[in-house]
Formats: sequence, C-alpha cells, structure tokens
Amino acid sequence: MAPTIYLVRHGEAEHNAACDLSIPDPSLTNKGGEQCRDLASSFPYKDRIALVVASPMRRTLQTAHWAFIAAAPGEEEKEKHLRHNILALGELQECSVFPCDTGRPVEELAAECGDLLDLSRVEPHWNSKRLLYAGTQSAIRERAQRAREILRELAAALAGIEGGDDAYIVVVSHGTLIQYLIERPDAIRKQFGNCEWRSYKFVDLYGTDPTTAGLVETNESFYRWNGPLNMRSPQEADDLVAAEKCRQ
Repeated sequence: MAPTIYLVRHGEAEHNAACDLSIPDPSLTNKGGEQCRDLASSFPYKDRIALVVASPMRRTLQTAHWAFIAAAPGEEEKEKHLRHNILALGELQECSVFPCDTGRPVEELAAECGDLLDLSRVEPHWNSKRLLYAGTQSAIRERAQRAREILRELAAALAGIEGGDDAYIVVVSHGTLIQYLIERPDAIRKQFGNCEWRSYKFVDLYGTDPTTAGLVETNESFYRWNGPLNMRSPQEADDLVAAEKCRQ
C-alpha cells in the first residue's frame, strides 16, 4: 500500500459564474460555498486525511478550509482532532496570466490566513507569472512536474510513518493545472467539475528520477466516474503502472 492522493478542483468562484477573467484572485460564490459544504458531508475518508495541500489562491484555500478542515456546525468538538493546517504550493496555481489566475504576495496571504496556512514552500515570486510560473506550455509542464515531485516527497515521508501507508493526501487545485498533473494515458478524460475529486497513486513512490513521479488513477475512482459499462479490471490498473514504469 501507499498513501493515496485525492485531487480536488475548487468550488465555483466569482470569475466562473460571471465569465469574467479580470476579477483579481476571486473568491467562491455562494454556490461554491454550498458545493464545499456538500463535499465536506459526502467525502467518505475525512477521518483518514493526513495532509491538506492547496494552491495559494483564494478559491482553492477557501475550498480546502470549508470542505476538509472546518468542522460542521455542532461537530466542533467531534472533529477537533481532525483539523489540519493547509500546506500551500505555488506550483499548484492556475495556468493563465489573467487577473483571476494571479495570486497575492506571500506577506498578504500570511496576514490574512495566519496559522491556518503553511507558506514555507511558497516562493516569494510565486505570483509573478514569470519563469516557472509563466503561462507558457513549457513552464506549465515544468511546474506540474515539480508539483508531482513535491507531492511524491510528501507521500513517501508519510509512508515511512507507522500507519502512513493508508494515509490520504488531499490536493486542492484548478481545472487546467490538474489536467497537467495527471497527464498520463489512463487519465485523458473530461476536465474536473467544481468540487469534483478523484484518487491517484504514484507510479514510483520512492523513485528519485523526476520523470517517474507519475500518477495513476485508482480503480475505485475510475469505477465511480466511468460507471459499470466502462469498468476496467484491477489487473488493468496494475498493468498501467507496470507499463508506465517500462515507458520511462
């Protein structure tokens, strides 16, 4: 076994509803907030989450907090032991250079979020939209690759802890960036909807070669979104992992 990665797209945000890319770092809409609350109540593995990771944008941080960290009304004490800080990764930000996909300075994030947000891995120029964070295809692919390497490092560290093999890592990001994260033959499917989640395992959890930090969707996730008429066998998933290792 190895830690499972749950990739989640944020809830509906203001720029989604208004189709307005000029809104700076938009917040979730009321509908987006409801989607998060629905996700909080329907996600079946909340008590097994070991780490919550998110893009440092408002909509992804709000989604991570409301869906996976904040206790439901009346359950504050019950879920007190389940709360986590959010680990922010600038590599998980959305791809375009429009205002809606441009984040805020680290200092502003720290002042607004306080102890809730771990910014130790966010570079000072993460919102510059230059170099690694540019909107070019090559930069986005490199950024997605780095994000996979970081997530693999985090998953491998968890696996080394007693009981960590069964731990879950929730990663809240953006529709387009997620497609780059899962750019593998078995993952060429429609883009994630708002607050949609799917689960993945690393092809080579303990590898050191950056090119082997690939993600393969779990059978449970594949079955849930494809339906009984398009199911693959458990052996097919194992074969995908083996084929990916041979391809590298």
